[in-house]
Amino acid sequence: MAIRFNQVILDKLKKNRTELSKKVDLSLVDDIDSSEDYFMQSYDEASYGADFLNEWIDKINDFNTELSIAVDNYILNGAARNLEEEAEVMREYILKLESTANDLGVNPDELIRNYAGITQALMDSENVRERFQSAYDELLYEANERFGLSNFMK
Repeated sequence: MAIRFNQVILDKLKKNRTELSKKVDLSLVDDIDSSEDYFMQSYDEASYGADFLNEWIDKINDFNTELSIAVDNYILNGAARNLEEEAEVMREYILKLESTANDLGVNPDELIRNYAGITQALMDSENVRERFQSAYDELLYEANERFGLSNFMK
């Protein structure tokens, strides 16, 4: 009895399939079935994509703002950008001190604290200024390439 029941079902399916095949090309149905998952995944990702990308735009804008504020505070409110001028002023002071100390017959480090540190910093100041400027220029280049950071040094 079970075999006959199965045969009846198969016959009905075959008949229905034959009738459908007259109306719709079965390969078209197969193509749709096999493409549906990826199409729906593409659709879902594209639907979410605008929100996803806008979140990243917001993060970039937030980072750009944070970077601009940090660099602005460091450059405009800090003393690093004035190193060259300050070194020239200090050099003149030290030259006068050394001349005066020589006239008095004393060592300049007896007259001011940290004489050795100051003179060492003066000798290194040009190298430090160049490294600072180079790092700043690199930051500007990288930030402008990615975020359009303003040049606060001009």
